[in-house]
Amino acid sequence: SFYNFQEKRYAIVGANIIASPYSLNRPDIRRFRERIIERYSKPKCTKILLLLPCSAKKPYSASKSHQLFNRAISVTSNRQVIHEVIVTSPLGLVPREMEYTYPAAHYDISTIGYWDREEVEMINKMLKKYIEKNSYEIIINHLPPEIADYMEIDAIRTCVEHPTSEESLKKLEEAVKAADDFEHIKHTKRRRDNIEAILRHQFGKVAEKFLEGCETKGKFPEYKIYFEGKQIASFSPKRGFFALTFPGGKKLGKNYWVEIDDFTPKGSVFAVGVKGADERIRVGDEVVIFHGDEVRGVGVAKMNGEEMVEVKTGEAVKVRHYK
Repeated sequence: SFYNFQEKRYAIVGANIIASPYSLNRPDIRRFRERIIERYSKPKCTKILLLLPCSAKKPYSASKSHQLFNRAISVTSNRQVIHEVIVTSPLGLVPREMEYTYPAAHYDISTIGYWDREEVEMINKMLKKYIEKNSYEIIINHLPPEIADYMEIDAIRTCVEHPTSEESLKKLEEAVKAADDFEHIKHTKRRRDNIEAILRHQFGKVAEKFLEGCETKGKFPEYKIYFEGKQIASFSPKRGFFALTFPGGKKLGKNYWVEIDDFTPKGSVFAVGVKGADERIRVGDEVVIFHGDEVRGVGVAKMNGEEMVEVKTGEAVKVRHYK
């Protein structure tokens, strides 16, 4: 299909997007929605789904409205069981821990409050699939009536006219107190679950195996992952992904791999030296450089996996660390 052809050629990171309802089928936006359903899984320790509106300012947490929501949520001492998910067009659903990931932090769209039929349909379809895959004990809907009235979910409604009104925020405070009824979750457990959720979106199912035996550190979004005392990955808020170190490449193994001829990859790997590549690779992805079974380096893809093999000129990988 045209989408499959175009999606391969759209980078995984990019510049700001001026979005509109017509952007629903833009390849990088559609890819984000699909990965949230197909790859992503919610932080395991969360029990309450809290649906929040988007904001003009990105990331959402930097906006005045989301700071008010944060203050309301803080009335519970067990907020780690609450999973904040932002409902927005054209991205659909953006889990809080994914708010730095492209294009969630890189789009502008009118926030006048009007939702057309296609947008409402997209939200309902995506939310249905999301809830089928990710189960919660309680759903709280803090979205304004313009969209909440058309949502096909069983949820506690806390928004009265406007999400940041005094009455709405008080209702939100009352609703989130339900978190106190669940087993208390430490922030360290939630951090690990958040990291696994981000990694699943980035690398797929290998995320769980990648985290085995690892220690996680840092406050969001400054997450870091350590294995056997060595840092293997750190979250880059600018790119919205985890950047790998050389030991991180070894831990990831044959996932997002690039096979090269027998040379030391310093600076760049050019397409002429590539023997094979993972078809999942898109421009901007973190990749592991192999020769045979030996890891030779890690870096950022400058071509998609298909192009690395087919073309014979140009930079295939910008190398970050090499052996």
